[in-house]
Amino acid sequence: MRGLRTVPSCILLVGFLFAAISTARAEVSPGDVIDKTNWEKVQGLLPDPVLEWVKKGDFILNIEVPNFELADCFPPFQIQAFETNVGKYELDAQGGIIEAATGKPAEQIVGFPFPKIAEDDPRLAEKLMQNNHFLQLLNGNARIRFQSVFLNRSGYVREGGLVGMQMPMVGHPEAAKVRNPRRMEKCSLGIVKTPHDAAGSALMTWRYLDPDKEDNSFGYSPAIRRVRRMSAGNRSDSLWGSHFAVDDSGGFDGKVTAFTYKYLRKQEALLPILDVDMARIVRNDRGEWETTSGIKPVIYGYEKQGWQGAPWAPTNLCWIKRWVYVLEMHAKDRYYNYGKQHLWVSADTYSCAYKVIHDRAGDYWKTLFIAGVPCESDDKSMRLLTRASQQMIDDRRDRSGVLRDCTPQNIWTFFAELDPNYFTLAGFQKLCK
Repeated sequence: MRGLRTVPSCILLVGFLFAAISTARAEVSPGDVIDKTNWEKVQGLLPDPVLEWVKKGDFILNIEVPNFELADCFPPFQIQAFETNVGKYELDAQGGIIEAATGKPAEQIVGFPFPKIAEDDPRLAEKLMQNNHFLQLLNGNARIRFQSVFLNRSGYVREGGLVGMQMPMVGHPEAAKVRNPRRMEKCSLGIVKTPHDAAGSALMTWRYLDPDKEDNSFGYSPAIRRVRRMSAGNRSDSLWGSHFAVDDSGGFDGKVTAFTYKYLRKQEALLPILDVDMARIVRNDRGEWETTSGIKPVIYGYEKQGWQGAPWAPTNLCWIKRWVYVLEMHAKDRYYNYGKQHLWVSADTYSCAYKVIHDRAGDYWKTLFIAGVPCESDDKSMRLLTRASQQMIDDRRDRSGVLRDCTPQNIWTFFAELDPNYFTLAGFQKLCK
């Protein structure tokens, strides 16, 4: 009889523990300020490295509720695609996107290819990553500028200024107007403008729709004034000496079919966003959409008087509770510099909020997190989601790199007019000079 009585006692104990955990999480509410004195409130809502930053006093989190729905922060064609793309596409054996009705490779995909994914879908993780990738194509052609800032425990070290352009060949309605005989998915390039000793260094990438076809990447060196083709393996190398690799852009900018994925769980999490209100975008004389100088800047610890946390900690972001998918990914290339990576992908927007990176030996190395910024036009006819900042914190070396994206000084342009010749070898070399 004693043994029989022990079983319900254990069940009650387990139930009490789960209730205690649930109660602790429920205590997080708008207006809360989470620091090293009350970090237990957010336990389980953050990746372990991020929680450690809060525990040791590096970060302070301001808990808020946005005045908008994240799931509405898309252009009108994407809102429509949430319905029209349901059941329209599938994945082939290699992970490429095909038409569900014919089994043929999909050509002009507009919007997320998998707007509704069943929780028991055996290829859930791959479909989530395809949606994550298409998120970076939804805003059409883009012209951007940003700064890469290097920080250590002493504070500011140095920074570089860069400009970039991207031309998606799929993902948005205007893409169908561009000739695409080589079946490219997108072309992108980035050029270093400052400091003087690095100015002119550049990288261009051609990505193809064919799931088996590797990216073509080209680097320009001002020292020899030549363009050189790069190996696809270079996408995991440090980019221009920064804390970021090429594949880290936007959380993950690798070729989706070059990795394997494992779905771990769906859970609630705290995600960083710029503000509780949408940022403003305006239409210029050419019909392009632009951010404005009125956007809220991100203030980091080294810029704030009296700050006691890490110099690289963002001090004025908002942290909101939302559902995420947690995935594990591994590169198929055995020479890839990263080992397993854990991605925390928003269930509302498919954006990557966190990426926890391990080395090839399986040891924890560094964590990337991204502060999103939803944008809206004055007449509410256009909405889109972009980035305020991207930050890589290298816990192994106790330092950080920050990409200042949309700021009052960095005006980003979407659905931009771009000359396809920029992305040819001749055009690329001309831009770099």
